[in-house]
Amino acid sequence: MQVYLLFSLLLVVVSLFFSCDKKTQVNHSEKTFDSLLVMQKESWNLPGVVLGIIKNDEVVYSKAFGVRGIDTNDSLTVKSVFHMASVSKPFVATAIMQLVEDGKVELDGRLIDYVPYFKMADDRYKLITIRHILNHSSGIPDVEDYEWHKPQYDDGAAERYAQSFVDTYLDFNPGTQYSYSNAAFDILANVISRASGMTFEEYMKKNIFEPAGMKNSTFFKPEVPEELATKPHVLGDSLQITVSEVYPYNRRHAPSSTLNSNVEDMLKWAQVNLNKGEINGNRIYSELSYDLLTQPQFKAEGRDSICLSWFAHKLGDYRVVNHGGGDTGYLTDFAFIPGMNAALVMMANNDFYWSGDASRILLQQLVLERIEKEWQIPIHYKLKDYILDEGIEKCREVYFKEKKDNPEKYVFEGRYLDEFGYQLLYRGHKKEALQIFKFHVELEPDNATYAESLAEGYLALNETEEAIKWYQKAVEINPDQEYSKKKLMELRINDKE
Repeated sequence: MQVYLLFSLLLVVVSLFFSCDKKTQVNHSEKTFDSLLVMQKESWNLPGVVLGIIKNDEVVYSKAFGVRGIDTNDSLTVKSVFHMASVSKPFVATAIMQLVEDGKVELDGRLIDYVPYFKMADDRYKLITIRHILNHSSGIPDVEDYEWHKPQYDDGAAERYAQSFVDTYLDFNPGTQYSYSNAAFDILANVISRASGMTFEEYMKKNIFEPAGMKNSTFFKPEVPEELATKPHVLGDSLQITVSEVYPYNRRHAPSSTLNSNVEDMLKWAQVNLNKGEINGNRIYSELSYDLLTQPQFKAEGRDSICLSWFAHKLGDYRVVNHGGGDTGYLTDFAFIPGMNAALVMMANNDFYWSGDASRILLQQLVLERIEKEWQIPIHYKLKDYILDEGIEKCREVYFKEKKDNPEKYVFEGRYLDEFGYQLLYRGHKKEALQIFKFHVELEPDNATYAESLAEGYLALNETEEAIKWYQKAVEINPDQEYSKKKLMELRINDKE
């Protein structure tokens, strides 16, 4: 959801730019960009946000708003370096295609032929190919814990991670389903290092960043200059914005997540991709590799086009190729639009910034060429300011008042209240979480998922009988509510014991 907001906001911005005539577009567009970003920053009380847009190899917008960290209030600039999260993945896919071009890797070669020490609990892992990993059809389960709180920095981190799957089973037969897997991408560090004779981080520097002129980009966090580094921001236990105690870095997860970069460098990366692998006379990868990277490689119901690391879909008359990212304290998005010869990148040093209204507004601007409704904020983002100090009754009052007086300003979809309850629960505010879940069930009494959440709230407070009651209610509403059925079985077994 968070990533969708960033991607959608960026495309609204870039579509506004291209709808203006050449004589007025620069001044008008800059004001539009400024107002959109300032509005978002103020609405969400963001620490910082940066945006860059390029068209026809010319940077047409590049600005930073806010601070690198709220503890120091050092101003952001377009040189400020952000953790890019999953925007890292297309760089890794590009490195793989370079090795394919060099004859050192085969796209349909088996993973175990390049990483012989990779083993899993069932023999199906032997069928995984490099292509399966790049289009997220390998079946390798996703990461459960990135261990940002205890990062590894040494050269052996990637190999140890690849050796850690011996007791893990595949989720499905390779190549048969789509399932996004950061873990699978992390194993590619070993493929790249073994095929090239370099560490993963060194290879990326020598073969992508340096030829592209990306001087402040690195997959190795200790290389980020202190004067350019940003800080991750999260909603703390008291639901106030705070600097995260951990930075999202662990060398064992380098390929999936740990690119650090800035707007200036990412706009050079945009040039590389818009020019099908070339920048300033340097060819980073071939046009054939461009076609393989950006064309659909796997079909999955309900998904946009799944390419090799990239995702793509049509908006209006244009095809958009993009990848977003989100980790502790950061949100990012990168998109390029070949038919417009344009690209954009956005970064924010927080992880709570999103809006369910974004995609609809994007469609209005791109298809109807106008925005009919202002950006909205999920109602729970306002309720968080009251629940701990003034309680559920104040939240109810604010909820109904805003729904009556400002229905255009906030989004009132039920899933936002559900998410709010879990945010409270995970931060140890169990009583307040239960109150939100109760309120939610009052609003939507026939929703099995929300009844299940209420059961979770009661269970967190060890009120087992009430939990059972609401798990049963969830199953009554929806007989296919598998989680509730599982919990009922567990609780009844425990009662007998």
